[in-house]
Amino acid sequence: MSGMTKLRDGLSSFIDHSPFRWVVLALAAAIVIATATYSYREIESELTTVALSRREAVAQLMAAMLNEKFGRITDVANSLATRPSFKKSVMAGQWDEAIELQRGVLIDMPYIERLFLSDEGGTLKADMPALPGVRGLNFASREWFIGVSSNWQAYVSSIYTRAAAPQLNVIAVTVPVKNSKGQVAGILGLQIRIENLLEWVPEINAGVDAFAYIVDSKGQMAFHTKHRNLQKIIDLSTSPIVQKLLRGEQGVEIGFDVEEQEESIVAYADVPGYGWGVVVQQPVRSTIALTAKDRLLRQLLAGYSLILLLGVMTAILTLRIASARQNAKSDRSMKADLERRVSERTAELESANQELEAFSYSVSHDLRAPLRAIDGFSQAVIEDYADRLDEHGKDYLNRVRAATQRMGLLIDDMLALSRVTRAEMRHETVDLSALAAEVFAELQKSEPARKVIWDIEPGLTGVGDERLLRMALVNLLGNAWKFTSRKEQPRIEFGATLNADGTTEFFVRDNGTGFDMAYADKLFGVFQRLHSAAEFPGTGVGLAIVQRIIHRHGGKVRGVGIPDQGATFYFTLPG
Repeated sequence: MSGMTKLRDGLSSFIDHSPFRWVVLALAAAIVIATATYSYREIESELTTVALSRREAVAQLMAAMLNEKFGRITDVANSLATRPSFKKSVMAGQWDEAIELQRGVLIDMPYIERLFLSDEGGTLKADMPALPGVRGLNFASREWFIGVSSNWQAYVSSIYTRAAAPQLNVIAVTVPVKNSKGQVAGILGLQIRIENLLEWVPEINAGVDAFAYIVDSKGQMAFHTKHRNLQKIIDLSTSPIVQKLLRGEQGVEIGFDVEEQEESIVAYADVPGYGWGVVVQQPVRSTIALTAKDRLLRQLLAGYSLILLLGVMTAILTLRIASARQNAKSDRSMKADLERRVSERTAELESANQELEAFSYSVSHDLRAPLRAIDGFSQAVIEDYADRLDEHGKDYLNRVRAATQRMGLLIDDMLALSRVTRAEMRHETVDLSALAAEVFAELQKSEPARKVIWDIEPGLTGVGDERLLRMALVNLLGNAWKFTSRKEQPRIEFGATLNADGTTEFFVRDNGTGFDMAYADKLFGVFQRLHSAAEFPGTGVGLAIVQRIIHRHGGKVRGVGIPDQGATFYFTLPG
């Protein structure tokens, strides 16, 4: 008999006859139990995390899409309210003519059920399609009027059932109609059927037996994927989940749903800026990752009671764990698919921006070509046929050339404005005093004979994109240079001041022509000029570029002026 055989037989005899055999068996069972418990806890943690994160990703995706829908609708409403012909009719009190100008909207945008137009006090003046008996009624108590009149900005109402037949659940998007001085002359409202706005919600795959619902800013149920033809509006404002949404919170949790009478995963995400929220809910019983956890527990308990069949149960347990991990992998794959869709949407937006930039360049090139031809041929006529033209003819041709050159400048400025909007930003510490000194040197080099007193405060820095901030200073200091050209002792300052609230405002101040504060609302509009081109050259785009640059940095810009005493432009750079 070999030594190994003797050792094996000795151990068997020890286990069979020694009083310590139960200790050995208990130790083996403890090792198995400890291993199974550790695996159970690891799998429980992993599967729970994957299951919850997937539902949370679905809720956040739906909230982002709803935010995009609201943003697009408010942009459409603002665009309609700023049409020149429409504003002119509203200012003149020609309400029927004004609403008629928007007739094409109902054809081009079928999701809009109805348009209505009221005066600044909430009295309905016109609507389309027209409803009998509503014109002349005052709706100042309605939410859409209270919301838009609180700050005279675009407002998205909560859901309500309209009084007119058919009685549909709708929301109202209202925007003020303002005159050139910023005074409100009327309110334009877009009434939108909620089913048309949210028709994409059921297409989101949230999982087996899962459902989603959307609540408005009052906590009312606006849409439910399981009850898509709700006639009555249900108030959910007392629900703990909805209360969290109304506070602007988002997250995911597991709890007992009283209405569904079962344990459920509930993910919720708010829609920033609008007060709405999205809830995605799925029963735990339908969640593969979580139900696998209970199956594993039952299998482990069976294994403890059948320790003699440990080998068989270990094999079964291994297979079950592998199956559970495969289910978890499936959940991760679905989450990755959602992330891929978000990435694809981002790529589509980037591609659209690139196509827009290419289109801008193409249009600018196509516009410049005929302009150069007009300018060139006009110059050729002046030079080659000077003896055949009288002074009037030469003057007309010179005006043609001046107009084409000015249009070329307008094209260049519009392209510059477009690039500012799409340019990628880099945030770094920028020496603003050094930038201002460089811009001054360039301006002085362009007109060396001019004597200007410059006062640049040293050591001013800000956080932002150096290239964009230089463009802003070029426009602000260039304006100061231009509007002080008629002063005997022109003076331009660049500095900063500390406000009472602790914010720092940078400023560019001059003692030039200045402006009347009654027209301050026109300062930053595209092509808005307070002085004629004959007095001071320019296209009226410079301050619009400044405003977009500062807004992209998260700051604010404003102007203060006094006629013939100068102007000061202030801007902030958060951070």
